[in-house]
Amino acid sequence: MNFFDRKYLPFITLFTVVFISRLPFLSAGYGVEEDSWGIALAAFHTKLSGIYEPSRFPGHPVQELIYSVLWGCGPVVFNGLCAFFSAIATVFFSLILKQLNFQHFFIAALAFAFIPVFYVSSTYTIDFVWTSAFILIAFYFLLNDQFLIVGIFLGLAVGCRVTSGAMLLPFMIISWQQENIKTNVNRFFKIVAPMIVIVVISFSPIIKQFGLSFFMYYDQFPYPPMTKVIYKMTLGVFGTVGLFAIAICKGWIILNRKRENFGALFQFKLGKKIIVASYAAVVLFIISYFRLPQKSGYMISILPFVILLFGYFLNTRMFKFLCLSFILSSFVCSINLTDKLRGAAYSDHSVLFMVSGQEIFFDPFSGPVFSDYSKRLQKMKYTNDLIQKLKVINSKTVLIAGWWYNEIMVTMAPDFSNKLVILESYINSEKMNQYISDGYEIKYLPEQNIYNDLMFKINLTGKIAGSF
Repeated sequence: MNFFDRKYLPFITLFTVVFISRLPFLSAGYGVEEDSWGIALAAFHTKLSGIYEPSRFPGHPVQELIYSVLWGCGPVVFNGLCAFFSAIATVFFSLILKQLNFQHFFIAALAFAFIPVFYVSSTYTIDFVWTSAFILIAFYFLLNDQFLIVGIFLGLAVGCRVTSGAMLLPFMIISWQQENIKTNVNRFFKIVAPMIVIVVISFSPIIKQFGLSFFMYYDQFPYPPMTKVIYKMTLGVFGTVGLFAIAICKGWIILNRKRENFGALFQFKLGKKIIVASYAAVVLFIISYFRLPQKSGYMISILPFVILLFGYFLNTRMFKFLCLSFILSSFVCSINLTDKLRGAAYSDHSVLFMVSGQEIFFDPFSGPVFSDYSKRLQKMKYTNDLIQKLKVINSKTVLIAGWWYNEIMVTMAPDFSNKLVILESYINSEKMNQYISDGYEIKYLPEQNIYNDLMFKINLTGKIAGSF
């Protein structure tokens, strides 16, 4: 393969643009998410003990085991791998569109790369973009009838995030041959067999420790308010400008629903099976999201299919408008928390308002990617200041750290010199009473008394413990 051939130039350009665009944001710790620091903490513990530790059940072993080997390289390397996989995902999405004879594959792939939730998630340590990359690689090889390779990469996607197994249905829709059942069974077996092998190998360390009981998810707290659920799957995914553009394009589609030239941007190598499969993927991942609607990143897997669907229903002018809006949405019109400990920076031109008891800002001159970066820096500053205070405590103290626990523990790694201090994420009433019996004073970080009560369905933390 000659990479200097002009036909590869768009794909090399895409990779370069996407990867370079992530570089300014890679150094701000492991991310804003508790789970991103949890991955780093699990990597540290795995490296230290030699026994695989999942960051959270059911585990993300493909990513977590690789990070355990790389522990000590720092956040730039950890986050840089996510940036790398985001560029890989973008290139393979463009190759898929090219394979489908989609007219505007370059701008469509670029739009995917800069949708706010995908852009932000590719600048810190989390499994979302790894999963997306493996799914899109599998999709590309599916279009080329290389089913064993499809199974391998779908297995790797499941090894990063178990919900990726849902892609088996859309993939079978695409590869289905109505006139030949034997061929369908053969294709299904060629995909599933290597996928199962990869999944079993990936999860074998955790199966060895926990058996099949590892296959679970847990929701620490009550189901979020519906306003927050909808926010995370809309504004949290596409940003203000992107969501506004979606509304305009949906209106255009409704007004033009009687048109007979939908699909003008395709030459449809596989007919409408691609559209049916795209709808199936979107529905499956939305159902999965509603089961545990905690993070906007859970919606990343639907993004290529959303773009495919809009590409089918829109004409060139409207589709380019949508793509440019997706790209712009990462850089302007941010909506985020003003909280002084875990909120984002905002300009003097911002509008402040309250939602569900939290102060929110709308900043027309700062986008989601900048808000996320400033939030990461703010949380790191608070964590470092907190650690300095913990070092000088001279009495037996237990600190309920809650969602700060992972970040504090990683920042303090490999050890913490003050043996009088014990950090806990959350603790039940029995353990609190035991600590008190052992002569410890119990403290909690801001808001963590509330969440500790929610975790264990008690109303006790604020009475037993004091704020730190």
